[in-house]
Amino acid sequence: MSRSEECDTPQRPKRTRRDWIASLSALTVGLAVIVFLTRYNAQSYSVWSNPAAPSYRVWEEYLLVNIGLLLFPPLLLILGGLRENASDYGFQPPAAGSSRIAWLFFLAMVPVMLIASRSPQFYHYYPIQPQAGQSWSYLLCYEISYGFYMFAWEFFYRGFLTFGLARAFGFPAAILLQAVGFGIMHIGKPPLEVISSFPGGLIMGWLAVRSRSFLPCFALHWTVALAFDLLAIHARPGGIF
Repeated sequence: MSRSEECDTPQRPKRTRRDWIASLSALTVGLAVIVFLTRYNAQSYSVWSNPAAPSYRVWEEYLLVNIGLLLFPPLLLILGGLRENASDYGFQPPAAGSSRIAWLFFLAMVPVMLIASRSPQFYHYYPIQPQAGQSWSYLLCYEISYGFYMFAWEFFYRGFLTFGLARAFGFPAAILLQAVGFGIMHIGKPPLEVISSFPGGLIMGWLAVRSRSFLPCFALHWTVALAFDLLAIHARPGGIF
């Protein structure tokens, strides 16, 4: 290769001090949130209950704690600490063709969902709120609130962590790291779901990078969750349909 050709070869962007600050900050905040929520979600007591007489948490508290921690610390860091735009962290309209890819992934999941939803370990676990399988009005409210929950998850993993960690570590490492955290937060769910969450996190991390947005991942995750809830209700004895 000639010297002129070497000069024309694209070079890997140089990581700046600001890139390292952004990535290390995202890593620190991400670890803190993941550790806390993994522990909190694994126990059934209220986060503010008295240790001497602990009270059980309700669904509304679960949503408040999870959505609040998945959204607000990252946004405070991005907008207040780093003084950057949320669009740099995937909070923007997706690139052309992203929805088509997301739908293809959904269609690929349909056979898996049909088989898994017939297993007692899944239809006794989903929907997470058992009342959703007994009342149409509760099911509607539950799925809408669960959508906000999924939005927060996807912003945190496929937005904040994926694009934040990529600043210094690059996208391959960022996709891998966020998938590990994503898998950890599935601990306590059915074992097959815990195992599959890591490759699922890798796929959605790739989709976020391809889309330059976490929104297709949110749409995919929520649609899969909604479809699986309906299939699990249908498979469970004594459900509403």
